[in-house]
Amino acid sequence: MCGQCGLILHRVGPIGHLLCVTEGAMLHRGPDSTGFALYGDQARDDRVIVRARALAGVDVDGTLSDVFDTMKLVGARLMTEPQLTPGGVDGGTFLRLTVDFVGDPAALLAAIESAEGVRVHSMGRRLEIVKDVGTADEVAARHGVEEFVGTHGMAHSRLATESTVDVELSHPFWARPFLDVAITHNGQLTNYYKMRRLMTERKLEFLTENDSELIAVYIAEQLAKGSSLHEALSRSITALDGVFTYLLATEAAIGCATDRLAIKPLLVTEIDGTTAFATEEQALRRVFDSELVTEYVREGTARVWEVPSAVSLTGGAR
Repeated sequence: MCGQCGLILHRVGPIGHLLCVTEGAMLHRGPDSTGFALYGDQARDDRVIVRARALAGVDVDGTLSDVFDTMKLVGARLMTEPQLTPGGVDGGTFLRLTVDFVGDPAALLAAIESAEGVRVHSMGRRLEIVKDVGTADEVAARHGVEEFVGTHGMAHSRLATESTVDVELSHPFWARPFLDVAITHNGQLTNYYKMRRLMTERKLEFLTENDSELIAVYIAEQLAKGSSLHEALSRSITALDGVFTYLLATEAAIGCATDRLAIKPLLVTEIDGTTAFATEEQALRRVFDSELVTEYVREGTARVWEVPSAVSLTGGAR
């Protein structure tokens, strides 16, 4: 099951609200948890936005003090006051940190997670992943997603078929420790454990044992080695075994890839400069008033849509 969607706006706009409306239409596909990968319109080379969670039972004040101390050891400092949000069913406290940092993201990640009970959900110059147990409306209301302004993003409603209902197992997944790379996925990999072993031997790390997280890290590794996003997505069709249809976002684009049967559907439409993706057409019609021309992404296909060049990564239209 599961439902996923994505949007690339033709100009900076209410991406949080639009994703909430689109994903909310697919509640029947995944009532267990909902998540959003949101890309803001402000980017700075010296700033990293961290989204994380302090697990239930953790002393938040003491944990934050530990986080600040360990961040200093890698040359990072907090730029603004931390934003704290109480968790949903799973409890805990969600953290949003704006950090002045220009070094190795892996070092910053390790410093933050060295504090007891902290799990980082995303790090990016623009990316912010918000995910929690509950429906799209419930998660959006709890975390202020409706007010988020940006250029593009993705959302996902999860039906937990083979693992527990847990925040860390919810989509989207961040490709740790690579900045600004996120994935939503519908399907299952059959060669997950072999790929994970080989990737672990290459010193890549994972927060969970979810196969979707592995796809994100796999693509991000290819990008870091110099592949284009389309090349990396195309390569994944051969490298991955199983049933998969996924959306993968970077700071400047959203791409997708399907297996050779494309059993898990994904539709795409482009109207008035905005590109939209969803598992079901009725979800797209919640956003657009005019008549839509939609197409299914075909089997064994990799495609990429770039954020319009008219959208400035430092805010507003050029």
